[in-house]
Amino acid sequence: MDGLVAAKVVVARTLVLRRFRTMTTSPRLRVRRLAKSQDGSGQSIGVTSDGVPYTWGRTNSLGQLGRPSGDKSKPSREPHPAQFVDSNDPVRLADNVRVVRGYAGGNGEAGHTAVVDTNGHMWLAGSDRWQQLGLVKLTSSIDANLGATGYTWDGLWKERFHKNKYVTRLLQEVTGGDGTIRDVAIGGDHTLVLSANRKDVIAFGKGGEGQLGLTGKPWVSAPVRSKELSSKKDDIAAVCAINHCSLTLGDDGQVLMSAGKCSKRISEGFAKALQYCQRKAEREGLLTAVKDTCNNGE
Repeated sequence: MDGLVAAKVVVARTLVLRRFRTMTTSPRLRVRRLAKSQDGSGQSIGVTSDGVPYTWGRTNSLGQLGRPSGDKSKPSREPHPAQFVDSNDPVRLADNVRVVRGYAGGNGEAGHTAVVDTNGHMWLAGSDRWQQLGLVKLTSSIDANLGATGYTWDGLWKERFHKNKYVTRLLQEVTGGDGTIRDVAIGGDHTLVLSANRKDVIAFGKGGEGQLGLTGKPWVSAPVRSKELSSKKDDIAAVCAINHCSLTLGDDGQVLMSAGKCSKRISEGFAKALQYCQRKAEREGLLTAVKDTCNNGE
């Protein structure tokens, strides 16, 4: 029976990918980017050549696909376009958002997804029970938004993508630049954002395992600069988040810094997830070369 179930799963995944490729064979809809969760939440996101994100996955119970979970005409296991909430009018949908990169993650109980648009803004959807979407009150000061103080919970998940204006603003204040994002990583219940200056990492979400790289391991945190993951010396090429572990990578794909529950880094599952993150960073043009992952950080 186990073999039969496994075979059915393989066939189902094959059919989903085949259908997605069929939907994107025209020059206008050809796939440019593809990301899938490595932590058990099971969602994937593909971005077409004209910047339209398609999502699919095992479930959409917490809105991790960025589209209404109750729409029976668009099953979660089938690729369909994600939706964006107008940042100026939450009642309306924004139909002019074009995406350049997508990121997916989570765990068996929850998941969240992020995209970066052509203007460099980050949008997030899915579970927000640990503040992993980083949606805070913009009217209060940065210091007032650390931890749960000042945080706005408008439901514990978002079924459509919401623009995270706060991360852009925080990056501008931390770096003195324009808030450009270089890379994003989605963990089990936390999110990492790497600045274009290749030095500063913003972290938010669940932090009890130390995965945010903050002093004192706060249970949860709104977006804040990670002291342990940010760098004063080495340039950071990319970031990875694997369940409750956070990592930064150098230009060659080797681990620079780590934070959180990373004790299982020699396991096959962890090594596979790390290799996927490295390969994705390489495809995105963030790495110069990828070395063997077996001895990363060991």
